[in-house]
Amino acid sequence: MADEMDGQAPERDPAVQKKFDAAMKAMSSGDFKKAYSAFKKYSSEYPNDAEGWYYTAECGNYASGMFGAKVKTEDIMAAYTKAIELSGSADYYQSYGLFCISVGKYDEAEKAYNEAAEIDESMSPTYYSEFAIEYYNAIMASYADIADDPKSAAALAPYKKKALQYLLKAIDMSPEEAKSLL
Repeated sequence: MADEMDGQAPERDPAVQKKFDAAMKAMSSGDFKKAYSAFKKYSSEYPNDAEGWYYTAECGNYASGMFGAKVKTEDIMAAYTKAIELSGSADYYQSYGLFCISVGKYDEAEKAYNEAAEIDESMSPTYYSEFAIEYYNAIMASYADIADDPKSAAALAPYKKKALQYLLKAIDMSPEEAKSLL
């Protein structure tokens, strides 16, 4: 667990590492459906391996998104959650947050990005700005048909405000200071 939190791969028994490497090979070759199946099996056999859960989630995300595999959003979220529970990795929180944005779970995404920023304060500006931009882009994409309608400005205002608050948080600036600079 500590190894995963500091970016080092955990030590595994050679037989276990072989199974992990086989799943990684499928992922590296771009076969996310196969990699998802392999990591899902791996995680069920080695449920205390955070990295296995993380890659289960990542491959499930890619397999379902780009390759049309039938992977439930809840299963992907559960795999990310298990990886986070086992490791506490800021990177895992960040990936989970990005996934949550992609599936419209904005409150969950916000929580994940805030957790990542709290765990790794040196990266907090990056996490806050990424949340702001990805959140804003997702909202604007989902409201694309009304975004240019002046009557819709009020409906979009709360979303724009949240994105702006996180951008200001990323640069450690108050709204008053931003106003004075503009």
